[in-house]
Amino acid sequence: MVNIKDIPAEVRWEIATRAANSQSVVYDMLVRQIIGDKIDEIWNAIMTEGGKASKVMAKSLGLPSSNAVEIDGTLGIISTIIMGPEFAGVVLEANVNRVIGKMTGCPMLNAHRNIGYGPTAGTPSHCQAFCQNFVESLNPRYIMRYTKRMCTGDPHCEYVIELK
Repeated sequence: MVNIKDIPAEVRWEIATRAANSQSVVYDMLVRQIIGDKIDEIWNAIMTEGGKASKVMAKSLGLPSSNAVEIDGTLGIISTIIMGPEFAGVVLEANVNRVIGKMTGCPMLNAHRNIGYGPTAGTPSHCQAFCQNFVESLNPRYIMRYTKRMCTGDPHCEYVIELK
């Protein structure tokens, strides 16, 4: 008889995060058909609170947050835990006051593509709400913003985490 413990934890994690991301996209698609773009207000509120609440997860794991480099690393770890291992990217510039990063892989964008649901509608603002509130909750001396986004047609995402 097969037991859940027979399935490697990494495989379970990948299945769970893909399912959660796909469910999120389908939920958005269906509710958007009913109430229109008003769903973006709901998602932004949810993602804002999710970003703030993720600080608790980061702190419970002992992840650092005293400067831009540490915040970027912590954001990457928490985002990967929540959304799965499909993130891909590189740091373009980094010092204690500022990090510029480039993302070339995103689990949420992949979920949109896998389902065939496009455009990604409110995803850019939802992502910004989560990340910005996460960074500012983790260390109120820093801000985070996107300068490029794959989900709006850019070839990659680019973001800046910097001292206010």
